[in-house]
Amino acid sequence: MEMMKRRSCRPLRRRAVIATGCVSLQLLLAACAGPVPTHSRDAHVRESAEPASAPYAPAEHDAVDTITSIWQLSSGSVKVVLCEPQRAGASPLVIYLPGLGEPSEAGERWRVAWAAAGYAVLSVQALVEDSTAWTSELARAGDFKSLGRWRYAPAAMSRRVAALAEVLTQAQHRAAAGDRGWQHIDWNRVVVAGFDLGAYTAMAMAGERVAGAGAMEQAGGLTIRAAVAFSPYASPSADALDTRYLGTRIPVLSVTSDRDGDPLGLADGASLRSAPFDHMTGPDKYLLSLQGLHHAQLSGSALAAPQPPSAGNRSDAASNKSGGGGQRSRGGRRQTASETGGSADREERGAGSAGDDGGLSAPDLQMRMRAAQDITTAFLDAHVKDDPRARSWLAAGASQWLGASGELRRK
Repeated sequence: MEMMKRRSCRPLRRRAVIATGCVSLQLLLAACAGPVPTHSRDAHVRESAEPASAPYAPAEHDAVDTITSIWQLSSGSVKVVLCEPQRAGASPLVIYLPGLGEPSEAGERWRVAWAAAGYAVLSVQALVEDSTAWTSELARAGDFKSLGRWRYAPAAMSRRVAALAEVLTQAQHRAAAGDRGWQHIDWNRVVVAGFDLGAYTAMAMAGERVAGAGAMEQAGGLTIRAAVAFSPYASPSADALDTRYLGTRIPVLSVTSDRDGDPLGLADGASLRSAPFDHMTGPDKYLLSLQGLHHAQLSGSALAAPQPPSAGNRSDAASNKSGGGGQRSRGGRRQTASETGGSADREERGAGSAGDDGGLSAPDLQMRMRAAQDITTAFLDAHVKDDPRARSWLAAGASQWLGASGELRRK
């Protein structure tokens, strides 16, 4: 906008020199050559403030590429998905961890939105047992509570973080070798995010104490700058809530809803989803609580698999599909965002919602999903890119824009 104004000003400058006696042209010249706003050189701050009730608009709007590869780890092969912006320069990294029963391609709504806003997003389900949970013997026997206890146990968490550390180490080696797609990652600006079991892992890496699992926040040798937890988990049988989050010192955004139940039956009601926020100390801790969204809809997946098969959605079938919302690239082949088009629309129509939209109309459902997308993006911009416009919007504009769709709390 500033460049356009400067180009429009040049003819007026020439006319002012020729016709110095013309008052109207002098006035126009003065208006055009007036003081430049102090923030005009800031790439992240727009010249004119947006209305307080407007949705968040990231400073960057990039096309997105997706790379899907199979990597070999010490524990076997794992699928790694990288969503990245088509832009020059290094991009901050978001590590996205899918929920129980989901493949590495899950969470495509969040991944594509963040990548379009200028982030590289690495998505991986590092343990085979997590991705195939709904076809396990316990699932086939209908014993989902035991399945949950097995996958949420400290021993499983230790193995999960160790496998994730191996993935991150290999990713850094590929970046150092100049591998296509990995060489433009800023490893000094790293965020961890996840849904469901992935949210629990993200919180462990952010500093939550998981008794018997050891320290995890330095997984892969990386320093985590912030964390986003969709449907955070707080085990009532673990360490005391008052001390469990003392090590969580980085900015954290928790995202939940009034209908965010636990399909495994490990937690007692949706109220436990707010426990991490309630017991973390500030600064920069946020809780976004949306109205009417089900647990599965918070996954951001078109082919979500966060529910047990008995819940009415054939999650076991969905988790065995390789797509994840149409992102079917194989062998490292790139896909553009347009090739994966329609996944967000399918997800907004209720895919993965156990066949129950909670009484929300299509526009209301879309508004809530947009709220989760925009507020998480603004959170990343504020605390990873240090964008003052994003901080300002989170502080005031976000709550006004949300209205009756939800509530954003901060401490």
